[in-house]
Order: sequence, then structure tokens, then C-alpha cells
Amino acid sequence: MNYFFWDASALGTPQQRMFLLVSEGKINEAVALAREHFPQLPGVMLQLADALVRAGAKVAAVALMTEQAKKKDAYQGYTRWLAEYHRQHGDPQAALEWQQKVFTQHPSVESFKVLLEVSSKIGQWEQVRAAALNALEREKKLGPLIEIALHEGDVARALELLARVSSGWGWRDYKWEVAQAAEKDYPQAAIALYKELAEQAIGARQRNTYQQAAEYVKRVKKLYERLNAQSEWDAYIRALRTQYARLPALQEELWSNERQGIVRNDLVFSIVGKQARIGAGARWLSEFLVKNQTEIRRRLLGH
Repeated sequence: MNYFFWDASALGTPQQRMFLLVSEGKINEAVALAREHFPQLPGVMLQLADALVRAGAKVAAVALMTEQAKKKDAYQGYTRWLAEYHRQHGDPQAALEWQQKVFTQHPSVESFKVLLEVSSKIGQWEQVRAAALNALEREKKLGPLIEIALHEGDVARALELLARVSSGWGWRDYKWEVAQAAEKDYPQAAIALYKELAEQAIGARQRNTYQQAAEYVKRVKKLYERLNAQSEWDAYIRALRTQYARLPALQEELWSNERQGIVRNDLVFSIVGKQARIGAGARWLSEFLVKNQTEIRRRLLGH
């Protein structure tokens, strides 16, 4: 009877041979093949690490990923792999150390939440949190600091950080998120931010940005209503209409808001060349509506 013995070193591509070696339990040979052929292919390296774990060669997998993660300009996925591995396999101290590196490489609310999870398990959250935020302060990474402040519900801190963001900084404008968060306890700050956003949107001079501006104006209106600051709203909307009187598309978007009931009271209608102000008394209002019902219907329905 003839027996055939497969030699993994003689089969297929290097990648195929590497995984076959793992299946045969030849871990050192598989890792050596990876170092030789795939040092610049992190996707293959990560697949190998997963295969090693499945094969029970966890020590080899961790050693390989640690080696790769410590290289200059290493792929950040290696660090994430190590942090996740130690989280899943019960080494909280190692998980914390690698998650701190993940947060340093990619500071975000998500990596911050994982940092909270792993550090809390060993009672180190307060010092870990302070160190993480101090590092962001030193590096002037205001975006992640704002995101984290909002995540923690510290709106005052978010407003303070936002004020430090210079014009044109970065690629993301956090005014919208901060304004929304500020509405409840800091309505005046929210109003100021919505006004800034409206001006930015108008400045783009596009129909879709006029629509955005109208949405911001809607927010301003609602906040003024909540504050019982009708006169301030009147002054704002009147000034806005006057300033941009030569932008008919913007005026249409503002009127569109009005048709939806967003801007109802104390508005100035320009009808037949004169100003007619709503709210001067029931009798006058009734007479006014009857007399001008055709024009009002045209305005409100957009006909």
C-alpha cells in the first residue's frame, strides 16, 4: 500500500502554505513564513493571529501581534487586536495598557467608553480618565475633548472647549452638537450657536444651505418662545430678513417655515406695498384677514 505525505512547504501560495502549517500544528514555521512574506500586509497578519488563537497557539498569536504593534509606524489594528484579545481572555491589566494605546492612537467616545470598562475592573478609572484627558489637552485635540464632554453630559465644559476652537480649525464643526446639548440648561448659548450656524449656511449661497439655515432659525424661534423673549425674536427675524432681502431663495425657505406654523405671531407681511402687523386686536384681525384673505392664502400655500 502506498502512502502519500503532504509537504506544506511545497503546496500553493505562501499564504496557503502558512495556514496549512497552522492546521498541522507547525506554529513556528507558519510564523516564520508570515514574517518573511507578509510584514507589510496587516490583513494577512491579523488573519494569522486569529488562526493561531483558534489552533490553541494563543501565546504565539499574542507574541506576533505585540511584535508587529511595537514596530515604527505600525498598523493600528494590531493595537486594537491586542486590547480586544486581553479583554476577552481575562487579563485586565494588559487590556488596560493596550486600550490606553488605542485611545492615544484614535481618541473617540467609543475608545473612551472601552477605557472606562477595562479600567473600572481594576479600580483605576479616575486616574486613567484624568491621564487620558490631560494628554488630549496637551496635544490640543479639542474635537475629541468636546465629544467626550458631551458624552459625559458636561455641557458647560463643551461650550468652553468650543470657544477655544479657532475659525477654520479641523474638518468638523461641533456647533450643532453643542447647541443641541445646550438647549435645556444654556438656552442663550444655544441661540448664539444656532445664529452662527444660520449665518454660515446662508453664506454658502445654495438652496440646500438656505434650507439648513431655516432649520437653525426654527430652533432660535423655539428657544425664544421658551424664554418668553418675543421682542428679541422679532428683532432677530426682522434684521435677518432685511439683511438678506436680496436673497429670494432664502426668503422662500423662511416663508416655508412660516407655512408650517413655525413663525406665526408678530410677523411682518409685505402686502400690496404696505406693512400689516398681526396681533392688534380681534376685530382688527378679523377685518384684516377677510380683506386680505386672497393674498394671505397665496403666501401661506405658496401659490
